[in-house]
Order: sequence, then C-alpha cells, then structure tokens
Amino acid sequence: MYFRRKIFSQDQAQKIPGVHEVKQEGKMKKPSFIKRFFSFLLRVCVVLALMAVIAVGSFEGVTYYLTGSFTSVKKAVKEETDQQEVQEDTTDIVKNNKNMENTLVFVHDKNTNKDYTSLNMYDKKTKAFDVLLMPCDAQVSVSESLVKELRETISDISSTVSMSDVARAFGDKKYEMFAKIVEDISGAKISGYDVISSTNFKKLLNVAGGVSYHFNNAISYRDTENILQTIDAGDVILDGTTAYALFTYMDGTDGEESSRLERVNTYLTSYMEALLSKNSTSAIAKKYDSLVTAEGKSGLTSTEDILKNLTTDALTIRIMQGSESKGRFTLDSQKVKLQVAGLAKQAEAYSQSSSSKSSTGTTSTSAATGSTESSKNYSIEIYNAAYVSGLAGQWESYLESEGYSISLVDSYQEEGPLSQTRINVTQDGMGQDLLTYFPDAEINVVDSISTGGDIQIYIGTDSTNVPAGSDSTTDTEDETVTDSSLDDESDSTDSTNSTDVGDADDTTTSGGYDFGSDSEQ
Repeated sequence: MYFRRKIFSQDQAQKIPGVHEVKQEGKMKKPSFIKRFFSFLLRVCVVLALMAVIAVGSFEGVTYYLTGSFTSVKKAVKEETDQQEVQEDTTDIVKNNKNMENTLVFVHDKNTNKDYTSLNMYDKKTKAFDVLLMPCDAQVSVSESLVKELRETISDISSTVSMSDVARAFGDKKYEMFAKIVEDISGAKISGYDVISSTNFKKLLNVAGGVSYHFNNAISYRDTENILQTIDAGDVILDGTTAYALFTYMDGTDGEESSRLERVNTYLTSYMEALLSKNSTSAIAKKYDSLVTAEGKSGLTSTEDILKNLTTDALTIRIMQGSESKGRFTLDSQKVKLQVAGLAKQAEAYSQSSSSKSSTGTTSTSAATGSTESSKNYSIEIYNAAYVSGLAGQWESYLESEGYSISLVDSYQEEGPLSQTRINVTQDGMGQDLLTYFPDAEINVVDSISTGGDIQIYIGTDSTNVPAGSDSTTDTEDETVTDSSLDDESDSTDSTNSTDVGDADDTTTSGGYDFGSDSEQ
C-alpha cells in the first residue's frame, strides 16, 4: 500500500484555501527606499569619522614622538607665517636703498668648469662693503616667474634649480642668468658683474703678498703641470697658487662645501687686511681692473674709489645662508633675503667716524689682529644656554644700552642648561671687560668663529639676573629654536668638525649659519 503525492500547479494551489495565505504571511516585507538610503549614509558617515579620528590621532602621536609637544606643528606654522611677514618688511630695505651697489664676482675654473661666486654689496654713502660668499654648484628655489623663463631653455626644470645645470644649459649666457637667479633669491638688484679666470685670480691673490694661514691637516692639489703637490699642516705663507689650492680644496666629507667656504672666509679676511694695509690702492685697483672682464657696471663706483675709502672696520665677509647634506649645498632663499636685508641695514647705519664698529659682522680673524681694546669694538653674539625664556633678549637690550654691538641672538640647546656662562673669543685678552657683567664666566680662546662674530657669550644659569637699567621688553621669538634650526645647527657642527681651520675648541661654539639676526639690528 502506498500513497501517491499529488502535485498541484501554482494556479491550483492558489485555489486551495489557506495555502496562499500562509505563503504571504511567511514573506519578509522590504524596507522603503528612503530608509535604506539613510541607513547607508549613516554607515558611510561613521566610517569617515573613524578614519578622521585615526588620521588625526596618528599625526598628533607622531608629532608628539618627534617633538615632545602636540602644539609644535601649529607653532611651526605660526613661526613660518611670522617670518614671511618679517621678510616682506626687510626686503623693502634692499629695494628702497638707492645707495647700494650690488655686483657679482665669478672666478671661473676652465679645468673643472666651476664658477666660484660672491655677491659684493657696497654702500656709496657710508662706504661699507659686504661680501657674501656663494656656495659652488648650489641648489636654489626660485620664484614661479623665473621658473617659466628657465623652462624656455630647460624644459623639465622645477622650482628647485641646480646652478651647474643652469651653467650647462645657458653656456655663454650663464652669467646673465646667474645674476637673475641671485636677484630672485636675495631681493638685491644686481648692478653688474665681473668674470675672472682662475689664472688671473692667482695673480690677484699675489697682489697682497704672502698671507699666513694655519692648516690643521695637510692638503694636496695639482699644479699647472698636473703634478700632485702637498701643503703640510701648520702655519704656511700662501702665494697665489697655494691660496687658490685652499680656495678649491674639498675634504671629501658630507659638509665639504661648508668647510671650504669657512676656509675661504678666514683666508679672505686676512688677505683683505694685508691688501688694505698697503698704501697703493690706486695700483691695486688698476691691477684688478686689468684682470677682470666687467659687464653692466657702467656708472658704478670705481674699484679705486672703493679701495681708497675702505677700512677693515667697514668690511664684512659672510657665507650665504643655507644648509648642506651629503655634499650638496642648498641655499635658503627666505633666509638669504633676510641676510641681505640685514647687511643693507647695517651698511646704511655704518659711520666711519663712529668709535665703535657699527658694521657688526666683521669676521673673527679681523678681531685677531692683536688689539686689546674694549669689546665694544667687536661684534658680539649672545646665546641663551640657561633655558630661561627671553634671557638672551634681555641681555641684548642691556648690553646695547651699555654701548656694545650685538649681531646675533639665539638659543643654545646642544649641551643642556649651562650652569656657568661661557665666553668664546679669538685672541688672548679679549672679552675681559665682559667679566664686569658675567663675573663667574669662563673665557675660552678659540681659533675662529664660523658664524661671523668676534665674541660669543653663552648665558648660563649663573647669569639669569639681568642688571637693572634695561628698558626693553623681552623678545622670545629671537630665541625660539625650531626643529629646522636644530637641523641646521647639527649640519654646521659636522662641517666645523671637518674643517681644517681652527682646533677642537671650535666644537664648543654654536654651530649653524643662521644669519637671521642680520635683520634684527
């Protein structure tokens, strides 16, 4: 016996009572379109909110790990904005200074196809003369308008330009383009330029006679016959050939260009002192004019008139502001503009009749001439090494009211708070009058000061009480050290260690070519 299962069609099933109703009751009712849309939108918003929280949290976490502060980024942005505003104000000093003549000098080496460059700034009114040494084969960031002009010749160029690439692309017209680039990054109107061959430059270096220079390490170079020659360590009297070897020597370190510029700075200061000590400025000027090829310099002050009125007090030699990494020197156009504006302001305020050096950038070697006069005659740099906010600014105001020339104010955080004030000088007997204000200070004699000052004062915790009489308010911005400035100091310190100028004591000085103070005078 068996039962046969009857199969109904759909139409038949619908006719059977209760079957259709049960099927309808078991079927799920679909939500409306609006509900589904808002449900989807809510899920999307939740996911985006979670992503935003994770991103912000990660960013702030990394910031805290790197800087120790959640507000460092905001602070850095504010400082950059403030610096841009200062830059706009200071560049007007350059543009509106009708007394300033700005020229470029190119020393061309045909063997290496390199151009060793300096920007010379001469104030016709005050007779102040400033030299800015420009790194060789530097990288620079230029304006958008200049990028467009460069792309007419170099199609794939970006806003960061290599001077060596420009030289190769423009050939015989490279110096005109170099002048435009320097104008762009410095804000200074270039009045003309001189080109001198390396052969003639050696002749020019001989004009001052033998100049003494101390080598910490022996260096090698190839002479005109490509024979390898060696200059031994120690005090050496340099003639034109050996001086040029010093000019071009690269030590093979990551900071080799910075080291080279420091050596050139030191040597040129001694060279100019020897040159200006001769009573033959007319003959020297004629010698220079006979060795160079001048372009676009019509109507400018003659070389003879410049040398005739020039003194060591009116002369400063600096290195154009930038940083070096792995042998590549990059100029910081923002800092260069501030540097040039500061020098222009100093030159405008300089007075030959002044009893003190109003030109506060005289290099360290000019201080080391054996003079034991008051420190008021020298350029002084002040560093806050006590970690007390505004302390260096207070001492700046007080010492300036006492008649001292302060060229740089900054923080010093490489060794932690110093308990004892440190004074670095370049000659025995210098800085003794400063013990009146810092009686417990330690005076150290160093071979050179790379930042361009004559005396450095590192304020320790023993000098936190500034004497009464300072009527100026504290300026903490001058002493703020950002991450970038610390990087600059580190790079410069490495460069100082690799240079063959000075001794180990140089490492105790604040590193970093930070000439932002030039605009603060």
